[in-house]
Amino acid sequence: MRAFTIPLVVCTAVVLSSPVAAVKDEAPPSVASDFVAAGPAERLPSPIAAALGALTPDALGAHITFLASPTLEGRGLGERGLDVAAEYAAASLKLAGIPPLAPDGQAGGASYFQPVPVREISGWNGEVVVERHDADRTVSREFATGADCVFPVMAPGSITAPVVFASHGIQEPTLGRDDFRGVDARGKIVVELAGVPDGEAWQAPELIERYAAKKPGERWAAKLATARREGAVGLLAVDDSALAAKPDDDEDQAEKRYFLSNDAAAAAQPSPIVRVSSVVADALLAGGGPDHASARTALPQPLDGVTATIRLTGTERPFASRNVLGFLVGGDPKLRHDAVVLGAHMDHLGKSGSVVYPGADDNASGVAALIEIARAFAASKHRPRRTVVFAFWTGEEEGKFGSGYFVRHPAWPLGHVAAYLNLDMIGHPWAIDEIKKLVADTGLPDGEGFLAAVKPANFAEAGLPANAPALAEALRRAARATGLALHLDYTEGVNGGSDYRDFARAGVPFIRFFGNFFPAYHEPGDTAEALDFTQVHRIARLALVTAWLLADR
Repeated sequence: MRAFTIPLVVCTAVVLSSPVAAVKDEAPPSVASDFVAAGPAERLPSPIAAALGALTPDALGAHITFLASPTLEGRGLGERGLDVAAEYAAASLKLAGIPPLAPDGQAGGASYFQPVPVREISGWNGEVVVERHDADRTVSREFATGADCVFPVMAPGSITAPVVFASHGIQEPTLGRDDFRGVDARGKIVVELAGVPDGEAWQAPELIERYAAKKPGERWAAKLATARREGAVGLLAVDDSALAAKPDDDEDQAEKRYFLSNDAAAAAQPSPIVRVSSVVADALLAGGGPDHASARTALPQPLDGVTATIRLTGTERPFASRNVLGFLVGGDPKLRHDAVVLGAHMDHLGKSGSVVYPGADDNASGVAALIEIARAFAASKHRPRRTVVFAFWTGEEEGKFGSGYFVRHPAWPLGHVAAYLNLDMIGHPWAIDEIKKLVADTGLPDGEGFLAAVKPANFAEAGLPANAPALAEALRRAARATGLALHLDYTEGVNGGSDYRDFARAGVPFIRFFGNFFPAYHEPGDTAEALDFTQVHRIARLALVTAWLLADR
């Protein structure tokens, strides 16, 4: 799983017989219904109970230990270790008697693998070119990667457009501020200043958090969204104080970058933001417009005769990575055309030099759970009424490549996907202090009673849309059946940090199964030895029962 940030690089469901259409706009439930208190496990129908009994911590641990072993070298995208993990997942499905899913959603596919075309870019570089045109000459200045600009992570390409100045790039109607009033930003590159305007009203904590946060990705997120909404094709963000040639603290400076191939959907990149220094700002604003020193009080305005080019280059190596897909056809001829899809990403961060990033929790834990859940479904003599699809994704860490490709090129029609269930990082539990804070922040009635009955190891949180009551009810019942305390975290999911994101964007109801972040997240210390396999077992049980209940409705 990739924690959600706006990454920057230094420059030097459901009514299941009609799945998707059945998601309705409904008011979110009450706080009390968002929680399931810990208690004795409730009895399940015998087929589900038998499948549940097939899950064991030892089997899960064996998969995790292999997938996170040094032999697989961190399962980096485009590397041998990820290929081995994909072969392992496919062999596990075959051994369980689960057939491959053909591209048309039918049995008899020749392969378990869905190719996902990827571009590897090395020697990645960027530059900003400012051109000023007057009647008899053109003056051009180039600012290469280095101290004067910080580029976004995006595929190589070039944007050239006229430039407009939009002051701080803020729209706050309650304060009478619209920095795009009188400025046509459509098809333009916008220059904006960092922070907030002068004045006591702008020092309100919520405004500082929105526009002047410490991390660049956070302080520019709202401004970038506004510029895109106004039609800008790029944003040059004058950010001298924070530039110091330093991006967000958690941004890794990889030698290689990965992008999906140039299919129409993947190529539609959003307008980029490039943070620039006051030197670049002076080149942009010199002449007819304000200079950098006076820009804070200047009105938004077009910069006549000024164009800018944002250009990123690199050496490209195309290759095909792979999703692994299998399925079990549903037992009801009238409902088997609908499917519940379960997914987990196989990839992690690979290695840097001789340092391996094992990715035991992220996400060998989810892959192990999915393998064993698939095996339990396949071993049952009873088939749920609806089809169940098992999907092992590639490229999650680099941008949800595999799941996004599946959504755009579905091997099972999205209109007949009843729900998508995602397993990612399920090996670390919540701490009791975190549970207490959650209870306090949500204002749970009788929160003390809930806390008195809960043990951190037996607590889980699942994410889902607020307008999918069938998913919520399946989760509540699954929690009661597995003896877990549960919190339902309602979220739209469209900006989510794992493979449910593109399903959410496509309107498919989803459930996010996730444990907790931990100190060794995205570090070499994410090893099998640091993981509690019984914790993986608890979440796997919850996911299995939820999936079965949804598939058998």
